[in-house]
Amino acid sequence: MASEGVVLPGPETIRHGRVELALHALSDGEGPVLLLLHALHGSSADWEDAAATWPGPVHALDFSGHGASDWLPGRGYSPEVFVAEADCALAHLSHGEPPLYLAGAGVGAYVALLVSGARPRVVRGCLLLPGAGLAGGGAHPDDLDGSGRADWAATLSAPARRDGAPGPDPLVSRCERDVRPLYYAEEFARAARRLHVAPVSDPPPWLGTAITCGDARPAPADLGDALRQLAAE
Repeated sequence: MASEGVVLPGPETIRHGRVELALHALSDGEGPVLLLLHALHGSSADWEDAAATWPGPVHALDFSGHGASDWLPGRGYSPEVFVAEADCALAHLSHGEPPLYLAGAGVGAYVALLVSGARPRVVRGCLLLPGAGLAGGGAHPDDLDGSGRADWAATLSAPARRDGAPGPDPLVSRCERDVRPLYYAEEFARAARRLHVAPVSDPPPWLGTAITCGDARPAPADLGDALRQLAAE
């Protein structure tokens, strides 16, 4: 955790394509690095209580369209876009030297699973937590009801940056309708190292697949206890 009397700097700005992303340092110290990925409509501010229980540096990323990060040009938000942003943050933090750990809530949990499976040599362990955007739109395109398709018209004149507007970009809500095929989740779960899954009432199919196919173990419901378990791996 941060040393007594030490004032941590403001968020770093990292660039991913045409978007500037805010990466917040929540604590410093010696030990493994933890990157936190928030739920849909959330931000790094959701993780204020997480830093006290982690033995090393803790960082929290604001996905595009959220927090202090830019809104995405074209407004084509998807978990895969967030995966690329989280991967950019990992590269910035790791400097090619693992270990790093991930914790994600809601859509951030899905992103954390994909990143962990894509970068098993970098991500030593991953904690999946409930939150907004966890379920997505189901495992098949037929699960979608077509709602929200008209919101593409709003992308033609909307600004790419938040320009001080309160709250997240309203169009991030489309991540509640993305298709999450089970074979896709299975592939990443099998490649990921040490998945820790907090209790989720009525888990979505992709999460059930990850638990069944991955190196998964149950995590405590309390965030502090769950992070302590993750750090002990």
